[in-house]
Amino acid sequence: MSQRINFYELASALERHNTFLDGFAPLTFVGNHDVTRIASKLENPELLPHALVVLFTVGGTPSVYYGDEQAYRGIKEDRAGGDDEIRPTFPPHPSELSPLGKDIYRLHQELIGVRRRHAWLHTARTKVLSLSNEHLVFESTAENQNLVIALNQAAQPAELNVPPTASVLLSGNGHLNANTNNLTLPARGWAILSPST
Repeated sequence: MSQRINFYELASALERHNTFLDGFAPLTFVGNHDVTRIASKLENPELLPHALVVLFTVGGTPSVYYGDEQAYRGIKEDRAGGDDEIRPTFPPHPSELSPLGKDIYRLHQELIGVRRRHAWLHTARTKVLSLSNEHLVFESTAENQNLVIALNQAAQPAELNVPPTASVLLSGNGHLNANTNNLTLPARGWAILSPST
């Protein structure tokens, strides 16, 4: 299991992802039927939104493996029946889903809304603006439009420099500081920002 996301590896993956977009729009995902569920890979559940924010703000076609929208957990094992835990049966009716997954379900809805309102993200390229072990700020751009995404995986709040922005579209309690290009994010916070026009 991993306590944190390796932002340096993620930045490298985003750069490689840009080269894929030169030829096709890839199917993107953070989980599928053949791997340990993302909610089980991260020891700290507060980092799960970071993975989802990246999924829904980079180029390609995002895909959500059933149950991940409810933060289902499951570890794939290398044995007969080792897929059972990652492929559980859904309850017969949505009302029977555990309320424990409600916050992640709502976040999926909000991120899908951002994606629909910014359909150009399908072909967006990313550019890393700021990178450290604790923080990542990147920009997704296509069709002369862009969004800025800021992630803080530190256990304490962070103040990050971002391009001039008009508003925070969606965040985990982040806020822009008046008259500056600084964004304050809480511990494990994140934000999607809309640049000024």
